Amino acid sequence: MLGQEKTRELLEQELERLRNENHRLKEELTSLKEKETNQSFKEKYAVRILESLPDMLTVFNHEGTGIGVVSSEETNHVGVPNSAFAGMHMRDMIPEEAYHNVYNNLQKVIATGKGSTAHHELDVNGAHHYYENRIFPLDEEYVLIMCRDISERVVTQKNLEVFKRVLDKVSDSILAASTDGTLVYANKQFIEEYGVKGELGVQKVYDLPVSLHTKEIFEKRVQEIRDNGGNMGYHARYTRVGEVKERVHQVSTFIMEDGQEEIVWFFTQDITDVIKNRDELRELNYLLDAILNNIPVYMFVKDPEDDFRYLYWNKALANHSKIPASRALGRTDFEIFPERSDAEKFHQDDLELMRTGERLEMQETYVTAAGETRIVQTLKTHIPLVGRVPLIIGISWDITNVQNIEQELIQARIKAEQSDRLKSAFLANMSHEIRTPLNAIVGFSRLMTTTDNREDEKLYSEIINQNSDVLLQLINDILDLSKIEAGTFEYIKQPMDLGEMCRNVYEIHKGRVQEGVTLTLDNENDSLMINEDKNRILQLITNLITNAIKFTYEGEIHFGFKLKKDYIDFYVKDTGIGISEEKLSHIFGRFVKLNSFVQGTGLGLAICQMIVEKMGGAITVESELHEGSTFRFTIPYDMYNKQEKFKKNAEREQHLKVAIKSLQLRTLLVAEDVDSNFLLMNTVLGKKYKLIRARDGREAVDMYKENHPDLIFMDIKMPYMDGLEATRLIRGYSKDIPIIALTAFAFESDRERAIEAGCNDYLTKPVSQEAIEKILDKYSL
Repeated sequence: MLGQEKTRELLEQELERLRNENHRLKEELTSLKEKETNQSFKEKYAVRILESLPDMLTVFNHEGTGIGVVSSEETNHVGVPNSAFAGMHMRDMIPEEAYHNVYNNLQKVIATGKGSTAHHELDVNGAHHYYENRIFPLDEEYVLIMCRDISERVVTQKNLEVFKRVLDKVSDSILAASTDGTLVYANKQFIEEYGVKGELGVQKVYDLPVSLHTKEIFEKRVQEIRDNGGNMGYHARYTRVGEVKERVHQVSTFIMEDGQEEIVWFFTQDITDVIKNRDELRELNYLLDAILNNIPVYMFVKDPEDDFRYLYWNKALANHSKIPASRALGRTDFEIFPERSDAEKFHQDDLELMRTGERLEMQETYVTAAGETRIVQTLKTHIPLVGRVPLIIGISWDITNVQNIEQELIQARIKAEQSDRLKSAFLANMSHEIRTPLNAIVGFSRLMTTTDNREDEKLYSEIINQNSDVLLQLINDILDLSKIEAGTFEYIKQPMDLGEMCRNVYEIHKGRVQEGVTLTLDNENDSLMINEDKNRILQLITNLITNAIKFTYEGEIHFGFKLKKDYIDFYVKDTGIGISEEKLSHIFGRFVKLNSFVQGTGLGLAICQMIVEKMGGAITVESELHEGSTFRFTIPYDMYNKQEKFKKNAEREQHLKVAIKSLQLRTLLVAEDVDSNFLLMNTVLGKKYKLIRARDGREAVDMYKENHPDLIFMDIKMPYMDGLEATRLIRGYSKDIPIIALTAFAFESDRERAIEAGCNDYLTKPVSQEAIEKILDKYSL
């Protein structure tokens, strides 16, 4: 038994040894296979890898003679092709100065047996390039030279050095810090003003004598910047090193990502003296108000050092401009006047005064806040002050009434002269227009009594009838014109089918067009009940179609009507001779004729215009010479003829609209004049909300009244009417609609003005999606 157990034990030990040996052999076999695989991969791709490198890879011997190029031809920049490289000395390949740099580096590698890096410059294809050559020993006979074009890096470094020198020259203090407070950059002004010592990368911003003097305050400020979309401005108080007087800084700050790290930039400007001077001047304003507010001329004062903001605005200017002093003081022309062109003109005058130093006298016009145009005679000059840029004082005399009287007298004289000319032209024209058809009527009437030929009698009769119609139309036009001017022109309204009338007109005139011309009614099967004077509508349509037929010798004449909300738009479009630009502006004047050789009084379009305007509509024309014309007139749509069932169901439809609106997307009104900014808002919010856009303040007010949105994003600086004025007007209609100021103005004073105007919240550009969504969540949208 003992012998068997021992034998079994020996067998188990031998079996274990064989297992271990088998495992070792498998590992060795696997290692060999991997080595074979790797070796084959290197052999297979080595050349391709070398040719894909951006460096020029060359092999030289220790004497500087080229052995070969192991990189692609595209990386070759020395002007010697790869095929001719072997056997050529490097001094024959590159300029002397570059050769010395490379050759000296080669000698260093040979001497030390270690790789070395040097730099040289070359002109390649007419451009100057910078290169970095790295040389590595291959063996005792050969070296590998890797040459890389670093021109972009060198240019970037030079630009950075220039940028740094520029920042060191500016008067503002500039600082950059990581979000944990570590100083990353400070320009020369900041270092001197705050007494920064030692290396920047080891100091904390809150260890310096700044307003952010504790870690907690610094972290709170960083969070505020994030909450404002990564950009904000504020005032800060501090004391300079070695001084006891407290000063005030205007600080603009933003967060920027630098690789994986966020950097907070601070730009600070000392505004202590500016605030002091402004305060002193405001005190002076109070003293002068009692006198200056009682003189009947405009008076204002601007500060060129503060973006030409107003320091004084007297009562006469407020009364005439309809802009109170409270809205003018501390603001620029662009923030005050509703017309940007006015503000731009005033600003250019200010710049000219500052440039020349000579006082300016001029006559100006501007649009008041009430939309009224005023004319003023203005004098602008300097107010010299010690130790600072002079102020600008302006005095204006309002001469609107005087100018209006002069213009009225001029217009009256012109009208009188025109009246005399028109009377003469009228008599001459009427004489011609009456005699022309009468000549045919009288002549062919006599011929009818002398002819026995039935065909001739028929022809003469048709000529007499046609000229009788012309003469009758002439008399009717004169009578209509007289009635309209006398106020006795009758309008008898009655229900009528406009579509049926157009079909009748089509049937009458389709055979009267000239050969090669087709007349088309676009509303062939439409009907529209209106309550208007049928004869006057027929007169309008007939007159326009008749004119189109006269002047269209080939092509088409289309006419028809379209119902647009509360008015009807009627049109006649032809491919006729068109109207020249000089005649287009007075085509609706009396006795205006496009072609003096075509019969007509020149009264038809003038009468059409009078009729349309009496009916509460308007008539227009679009035309180019030889390109045809389109005449349009609009008249109000009388709701009298709407179907009775709509009246009875009005209340039910209103309830249905409310129910549907509750299921629709929330509507956001975005007042934004810049296309790219609105596109951003639409990209961020367009899938969850219905966005409607206003391009200026006036349009924003109108769109609010029409659409009643759920929330408004209001830009501040917009043409025609700024966002603050638009907000005030909208608040007159609703106290509840959330209005969010969304603007590039980032100072605290701008926020205060927005809130004062009626905005609920304030976001500054650039604005993040997170900030927008936070605002919408705040108002449950």
